[in-house]
Amino acid sequence: MNSSFIIRSAAYIAIFAVMLLCEWRVPFALSEQKKTHRVGFHLSLSIMNTFLLNIIISGTIFATLLYTQKHMFGLAYVLGLSGGAKIVTTIIVLDLWDYWMHLANHKIRFLWRFHKAHHSDMEMDVTTASRFHLGELLISNGVKCGMILLWGPSLWGLAVFDILITGCSQFHHANVNIPLNIQDGIEKIIVTPRMHRCHHSLHCNCFNTNYATILSCWDRLFKSYHWAEPRNELQPIGLYDPRGPHTMKFVPFLLTPLKD
Repeated sequence: MNSSFIIRSAAYIAIFAVMLLCEWRVPFALSEQKKTHRVGFHLSLSIMNTFLLNIIISGTIFATLLYTQKHMFGLAYVLGLSGGAKIVTTIIVLDLWDYWMHLANHKIRFLWRFHKAHHSDMEMDVTTASRFHLGELLISNGVKCGMILLWGPSLWGLAVFDILITGCSQFHHANVNIPLNIQDGIEKIIVTPRMHRCHHSLHCNCFNTNYATILSCWDRLFKSYHWAEPRNELQPIGLYDPRGPHTMKFVPFLLTPLKD
């Protein structure tokens, strides 16, 4: 368990650093906020959330995983999956679950109260991938325990999924100006910065679109995909309310779910 945590942490830091460098060299949109403040705010939030999640729910996730392994419980065991096949199917199954969880965060009012803290960011870059309310993370990880019980993944299947979902989130939140023809090719397989920037856009064509995190096929399959027109549909970013300097301050951010 400790080795998988170290690998996940190393991957997070490495991808974060690479995306920051790419944003500095080839940004898609100019930033009006101070970059050092954005990095400091969102990294501090991520460290706090990671620390509290480890105290509150990580033990429950690990205990659920151990239970499925000890009792060979879950659909993966029923199907006789093991090794690489089990890891690949675990990624697909949990990514599909993540699509529906994300959709629920937008459609169910109680869940949206927490998820809108992520969408309240008025700019979008790699640091936005770390911008989540603790309440949302506790709920999603609680549901994740249920998915682990239902599916029965291996430790490394779960670890590889966590690395991929975090890395893909950092990539598609990044403020990087990748040529659109290249993004079109990438988007046939995984979510791109343009595809997810559309999800964060206030443009009316982008409402209720592009919920996928790793595999882009889920949005096409479930009719929630939208190919955004370059530039004109991809700004502004964020919400109509909350909006302003307070969205980058800890107390207003943490109180976001209390405000209708």
